[in-house]
Amino acid sequence: MRIGQAIRAYEQDIIHHIQQLLRIDSVASVPLPGKPFGEGVDRALAYMLDLGRTMGFKTTNVDGYAGHVEYGSGTELVAVLVHLDTVPLGSGWTMEPLGGCIHEGNIYGRGAADNKGPAVVALYALKALKDAGIAPRKRVRVIFGTNEENGMTDMDYYFTKEPLPDYSFTPDAGYPITHAEKGYYVFRLTSPRQAAQGQLLEMIGGTAPNVVPERCRAVLASQGHDDEGADAWLAQLAGGDADMDHPGKIEVARIEDGLIEVVAHGKSGHGSYPPSGQNAIAYMADYLHLLASLPEGMKEAEYVEDPFVAFIRSFIGHEAFGESLDLACSDEQHGRLTVNLAQISVNRDNAEAVLNIRYPVTADGAQLRETLIGKAAQFGIEVETVSHMAPLYVAPEHPLIVKLSAAYETIMGEPAKLLSIGGGTYARKLQNRGVAFGAGFGRDNHVHQPDEFVAIADMMLHGEICTQAIYELIREVHYDT
Repeated sequence: MRIGQAIRAYEQDIIHHIQQLLRIDSVASVPLPGKPFGEGVDRALAYMLDLGRTMGFKTTNVDGYAGHVEYGSGTELVAVLVHLDTVPLGSGWTMEPLGGCIHEGNIYGRGAADNKGPAVVALYALKALKDAGIAPRKRVRVIFGTNEENGMTDMDYYFTKEPLPDYSFTPDAGYPITHAEKGYYVFRLTSPRQAAQGQLLEMIGGTAPNVVPERCRAVLASQGHDDEGADAWLAQLAGGDADMDHPGKIEVARIEDGLIEVVAHGKSGHGSYPPSGQNAIAYMADYLHLLASLPEGMKEAEYVEDPFVAFIRSFIGHEAFGESLDLACSDEQHGRLTVNLAQISVNRDNAEAVLNIRYPVTADGAQLRETLIGKAAQFGIEVETVSHMAPLYVAPEHPLIVKLSAAYETIMGEPAKLLSIGGGTYARKLQNRGVAFGAGFGRDNHVHQPDEFVAIADMMLHGEICTQAIYELIREVHYDT
């Protein structure tokens, strides 16, 4: 039975509510009582639960960490997991990031594809089945998460209060079916430091572990130099960019007497595949190395390369696959290990950097961690494990895969291929009872980048598959009369 097309009747309502949801800034912020991830995320959760309530569904808010709408009855539980939080807005947009505007058939805004659009569609898929008179003998939930982009602690909490579903999927990747996800580490590298005259005073770049940094700022000291000497140094700095072979941009300015500001611009991208962006921290490290190589005659502009930044440049830098860290590995099915140099923060007393490493299912995560710790220790750098999620693998013959394949093939008319990704989704929290399924069709939606969008045509096609998938997972149904 092809019931997925029933969602087409709600296209205008879906568009409207995606736009409204995009106008809520739901980047994680300062925790508040009952709002563990801040005001904006809580507003987005309240919006979706209120919408579900108006549709006649039972709704539950689990202490602000997550919530769900529920339909049907029975002991078995089927779930669709989506998230309402987003990565930071970033810069470089040509469209309003919180506008939800429509241009040439696309809806623009932070979270349009990841994951607010699919969140609205999942709720309307449930409504389409309900309005069609399908009353399942299983409970069906759409679970709205609020911390997917920053560690998924929302699901850790939610599943201490609510049961794990028997079958589930999360439309937070691409079609057809993602049955394997790489292992996921976030590491913090730290080292004490002592700034001296002529050295790096401050450096900061990056916004989140799963985003390729698009901007990095550094402040250098030139105390004791007269204006003429400082201006000569500034001219030398500004000219240095021509010697660097990269597509990024370096800006240099004297911000006050004795202080020079350097800003490196790259391009944001998804941390699961660092080559999708241009890393501004790596560009800055290259540039500072260039300054340290200035001729001896430039005594009024002496710069000594910071050892922590030198380590970052030499052993990580623009490398996306961990070669210089001795972490490089791969397998045929799941691809290569990746390293995202995500964030850096350097001040007069301390230096730290954040790495997001994703490794193949067949690799030994514990051994990779020990290798990184050993490499960093050689340079007096400590490594802290901020978070870790083991790889996910659901076998092709699993009943969940069989049912989702049937849904995909019913709508698309072609077999469902099984995929492996570097991205991390809520499927990791489901103990092999869930996979990523949709919502993308291979289009570059600028996820985690400026001008993120979702094509309305893609979203409605996804809606058909999502509706069909829920139906396949609740197959033993009866109809209201």
